[in-house]
Amino acid sequence: MRKTVLGLSLLLSSAYATDYGMLEYYFVDPDHTLHLAGRYRGIGKADFQHHGNGHVNYADAYGALFYTQFLNQENSLSWGLGYNYLKFDWEKNPRFNQTEFNYAVASLGYVSTSLENWRWIVNTGLTVDTYHLNFGQSAVYHGMLWGRYHFSNAFAFHVGALGWYGILNGYMLPIFGFEWHPDHHWTINSIFPVDFSVNYAFDDFWSLQVAYSTFGGPYRYPHRAYGTKNGYNDPIFMVYSNGVDLNLLYKYEHFLRIDLGVGWNFGGWIFIKNHENRHGKYFDFNSAPYAQGTVAFTF
Repeated sequence: MRKTVLGLSLLLSSAYATDYGMLEYYFVDPDHTLHLAGRYRGIGKADFQHHGNGHVNYADAYGALFYTQFLNQENSLSWGLGYNYLKFDWEKNPRFNQTEFNYAVASLGYVSTSLENWRWIVNTGLTVDTYHLNFGQSAVYHGMLWGRYHFSNAFAFHVGALGWYGILNGYMLPIFGFEWHPDHHWTINSIFPVDFSVNYAFDDFWSLQVAYSTFGGPYRYPHRAYGTKNGYNDPIFMVYSNGVDLNLLYKYEHFLRIDLGVGWNFGGWIFIKNHENRHGKYFDFNSAPYAQGTVAFTF
């Protein structure tokens, strides 16, 4: 039987923003249609580049449940519900005082392998702040079209686009790149902007991965903060940074996957604007180490 896709993991986690229910799909057979996944990632204290701005403690996490409805052997729908957590604890933040952010996530994906050698994924979804369940003020809506063309067992290329709109901001990026399997041990992924990684499989259970990771959601992903400093009522902010991590992966058939990793964050920025999306200012912070863990079950 030709296999299709169970669902998607809330960020990232792949290298780019799977926290938002957009990217990382798991492949299973139609007898196992439920998928449960969670991840936590914490970055050590990072100093801001401006001497008077202090430092920040950053963390993010997600939990998600997905159900796949198989329409036939080559087409399926994936329904997802999840929770996202963001911590950006900056005591000397000059524009808002909120440090923790909680989001509800919903998504629907359609996956098709009807075209020979192609796999197409169409995904749509949203995130909304659970403290202020206001879909007009705090929701962000996502969309993605992603195609994979299978040349051979050793090589495939990827094309598509992804984007989001909400909180007075929007952004769109192309998807392009390739995956290469030189032999049964090695997998090399270079797919902008979703996956830059090198994987070495020791056997059917254990593997080692070096990956490029991003933080803060997809590039220029907006968040609404609640709280006031210096006249900034309900400001809009974006966080971005990147790093490289080393992960040890364990997989037991299709039932269980555990990833544990450490990495180095290269630093980044937080960009804060007022509630009307104006008068933005960047605040840059320096590098710091981080650790992460992911666990996923398929039933």
